[in-house]
Amino acid sequence: MANFLDKRLAAIRATGTFRSLPGTVRGIDFWSNDYLGLARDASTVSSSEHLAGGATGSRLISGDRDAYHQLEVRIAEYHGFPSALLYPSGYTAFLGLLSSLLQRTDTIIYDELSHACCRDGIRLGHARALRFRHNDLEDLRRQLEGARPDGNVFILTESRFSMDGDRAPLREIALLCQEYGPHLIVDEAHSGGLDGAEGRGIVHALGLQQHVFANVITYGKAFGGHGGAVLGSAALKSYLVNTSRPFIYSTAPAAAQYAAIDTAYATLEESHAQRMQDLADNVDCFQRAIHHYQLSTFSPEVNGPIQIIRCPGNDAVMQLQNALWADNFLVKAIRSPTVAAGQERLRICLHSFNTKEEIERLVQVLGRELATFGGHKH
Repeated sequence: MANFLDKRLAAIRATGTFRSLPGTVRGIDFWSNDYLGLARDASTVSSSEHLAGGATGSRLISGDRDAYHQLEVRIAEYHGFPSALLYPSGYTAFLGLLSSLLQRTDTIIYDELSHACCRDGIRLGHARALRFRHNDLEDLRRQLEGARPDGNVFILTESRFSMDGDRAPLREIALLCQEYGPHLIVDEAHSGGLDGAEGRGIVHALGLQQHVFANVITYGKAFGGHGGAVLGSAALKSYLVNTSRPFIYSTAPAAAQYAAIDTAYATLEESHAQRMQDLADNVDCFQRAIHHYQLSTFSPEVNGPIQIIRCPGNDAVMQLQNALWADNFLVKAIRSPTVAAGQERLRICLHSFNTKEEIERLVQVLGRELATFGGHKH
């Protein structure tokens, strides 16, 4: 039988990176990407009759409806792009975009902290791939100067990074695109629905739509739903419909998924400002507590819902996670190789719905547990 799998699993366990599905875990939510609480908001569950029923097939066969086209028009207009194409998930949106776009004479230059879906999409393409140091414009310029002259050049970055919570210098990257001529691709998974007026994203907030070749919005984070959309020109949408294998050969999302996306946009138009104010207040509360308990050496100050607590070592960060779970706080240990060895951390997600008491108690427990790490003393 397949004894080789047991050997491979043993090797994974030996590195301290073995994963298992936790099932239902109850506690205070500091780990989900539901930054604005839309996923737990009953008002975002739509019962629209025109978006009911199962998928039945791919969108190129039986799984398409006029209502889906109307939703894509709404998405494109909301974020300020000519067209949008929906995918079953943000992950498949990037696989579909990059695998169909990148050809052998092309070069793609990506931020070294780009998400795994971006890396996997690049692997499925055939372009030469170069990475630049995180948010380092000078290193990006050097990579641009070494790109192949006989094909298209693309720059790929996240707008708000998923593991560090910081933002890309998008305006400056757009200027480099004007200077050197590459096409800019932006992953707005963690800024769409969150940043900018009514959650329209950082690209929209900076007015950079004319400088962005493709913008990817995903719905499993601040939108509280599921799915992803590639925004760009009408030509890009047509190209993807004709060449993107994850789109062509996947069964379409169920109608309820489209309904949830449609309703999330309506909810953001009505309540985004208040939810963002509540979230901003909670970020301030967290950072004040971090300073109060003298934990700044563990937690770089980041303006946003994603906060990190440095705790190098896979075993150490798992011990810290488990100690917080025991106190009813749901946080996530991020181990290498998801992040570089020595950069292991707790990823703490703050939300509009967390209470000040929950946040202050979380940081208090962190201070107690971190007293055993790195010689930290109160």
